[in-house]
Amino acid sequence: MSNKQNNQSITVDCLQYSNPTRERFLEWQKGNVGCVHVTVAVWETARETLSVLGKWNDLLEENKDLIAKATTHDEIEKVVQSGRTAVIFGFQNTAPFEDDIRLIRVFHELGIRIVQLTYNTQNSIASGCWEDNDSGLSTHVGRQFVKELNDVGMLIDLSHCSEKTSLDTIHESRAPVAVTHANPLEYVGEEVALGRRPKSSKVLSELVSRGGIVGLSPYVRMLRNGVRTTESEFVDMIAWTAEKFGVDHVALGTDFYTGYGIDMVKWWRMGRWARVNPVPIDENAPVVEWPTWFQSPAAFPDLAQAMLDKGFTDHEVQKIFGGNWMNLFRTIFDGQTV
Repeated sequence: MSNKQNNQSITVDCLQYSNPTRERFLEWQKGNVGCVHVTVAVWETARETLSVLGKWNDLLEENKDLIAKATTHDEIEKVVQSGRTAVIFGFQNTAPFEDDIRLIRVFHELGIRIVQLTYNTQNSIASGCWEDNDSGLSTHVGRQFVKELNDVGMLIDLSHCSEKTSLDTIHESRAPVAVTHANPLEYVGEEVALGRRPKSSKVLSELVSRGGIVGLSPYVRMLRNGVRTTESEFVDMIAWTAEKFGVDHVALGTDFYTGYGIDMVKWWRMGRWARVNPVPIDENAPVVEWPTWFQSPAAFPDLAQAMLDKGFTDHEVQKIFGGNWMNLFRTIFDGQTV
């Protein structure tokens, strides 16, 4: 599936958070990845996020033969047609907005197109998946922020949100919302290492009934057999999800990350708000492990072939690999129905 093919053929990975380097961008090219949603903030303040965006602007200029920023469906297509990978900026938390609703439009103008409401914990907008007391979307702040995100054309992400936050947001949002990187709880089970991250069938059913999409991930801490999960078993999960929730609502969000040390993992887990990590980290173990068959995004073509070998049609693979995301991007970013 070449980067220069049509909309249905564009491979979209709707979540990566690797340390961005030319080596990573070359892996995208090798894997024929046409579009990647990259995380630019989790716990960062507005000012800190501006610095991250500044660094990304440098990377875009220094690697303009490989990548280009995109903010609309048509821009993604144009970048892909040029043989490069389109980069979409996103937040995995609403921290950069600093509870100032006007900053949503400011960051939209700077290119942010996907926003996760909360990263694991409670904030003024919503409850995260780590919380024992699931308060859901907040009555006032949360509803106002959802409305504003809808108004400006940002895609709302529920990947690290709680059950009630997910359900509340799906019903509150005027536009479809997404789970960019999480697996179905019914399939993987609560015994996976990150047992609170997978999404219930109730959430996924409500999500797809309103036009949303779930991006499935080979991240080992959300797979039934962890790092031992085979490519065939991952394809089985894709098939199960597509059969249960519809092939038009299933896609990929690998959550792939590499190039960081343990300090970055600690930052993701506890930001500035804790001294002790709430989720234990074995500092003697590798920072991250990936299945042998997915060591980088360069593995996408082999995954596509594995799906074809399992009985998926070429058209179904194209939808799951990017066509479904592209249709949703047109709806959200461009305000157009498919």
